[in-house]
Amino acid sequence: MYQNRRISILHIPVDLLSEEELEGAVKSLLEEDKPGQICLITYLDIMKAQFSREYMNCLRSSRLNIPITTSVVFAARYLKKEIPRVFNPFTFVIRLLGVLESSGKSLYILGSRKKNILKSESNLKTSFPGLHIVGRYAGSFSPQEEKNIILAVHKSSPSLLLTGKGLKGNNLWLYRNRKDFPAGLSLWGRSCFEVFSGKSAKPVNSSTGRIIGKTLMSILLPWRLLRHFLFFILLTIEKIKNR
Repeated sequence: MYQNRRISILHIPVDLLSEEELEGAVKSLLEEDKPGQICLITYLDIMKAQFSREYMNCLRSSRLNIPITTSVVFAARYLKKEIPRVFNPFTFVIRLLGVLESSGKSLYILGSRKKNILKSESNLKTSFPGLHIVGRYAGSFSPQEEKNIILAVHKSSPSLLLTGKGLKGNNLWLYRNRKDFPAGLSLWGRSCFEVFSGKSAKPVNSSTGRIIGKTLMSILLPWRLLRHFLFFILLTIEKIKNR
């Protein structure tokens, strides 16, 4: 069984995983004889978990919690904990698919619009010819379709169930249905199929310009500033408790 190296931020485990360790971690997780969820997390996910017991349980049961924003690094530094490596979400998914391809593994894709998912399938087959795509379905499905999709995933037994927009609950959809999934990994990526299909641009890593831009947006949109302020208050309370 894969042994995580983690820190805790507001009771949420955050993985300390380097670029060099990623391949070995994924291969170890794929050897486990049970479903395992991977979550790409921001400070908003950590915040949401403070007010939702179900989401707290989702993130605490996740096999990997990968930070994708510098706000998680700020939290770790403020709490005087080891600093996690921040991954670009798109780059992380690409690296994950590369590991699957080199290991002869399989993939099921679920989410987004039908046009996007079909284009994504085509582009993925071109980019990862050794990766076996065993099924695909667009998002925003009915309850009856959901049952059929879950059954199809179970029967095809993919190494990775990669999901995107259109799932009710996003990460929670995977968490709620985990008992019906076969052994393997699952991951929800906000816009992965929009990027794979060419509908959206590839997200870039945080830069000074982007950080300044986000700061200005927080000033112009007070509710964003309030979220950051609440996060800082919760971190401060946690820091005081741990003294």
